[in-house]
Amino acid sequence: MAQANITEFKILGVLQHSHVAGVRITTRHVRNGRELPLLITDPNYDFNFQDLRKLPEEIAVHPVFT
Repeated sequence: MAQANITEFKILGVLQHSHVAGVRITTRHVRNGRELPLLITDPNYDFNFQDLRKLPEEIAVHPVFT
């Protein structure tokens, strides 16, 4: 992100993916080793129903320079 001078990007939705062994799936957002609020979870994941799920609100992601 730093090379392109991008200061943030927005997550509008999530496409969760797991192979047929997956039965539940959670997408987390971690920054500087600290977990931020959960993005999305599906306790009844179905491999045959993989779809983009729009988030209720945009999530801003900022670069972390170390």
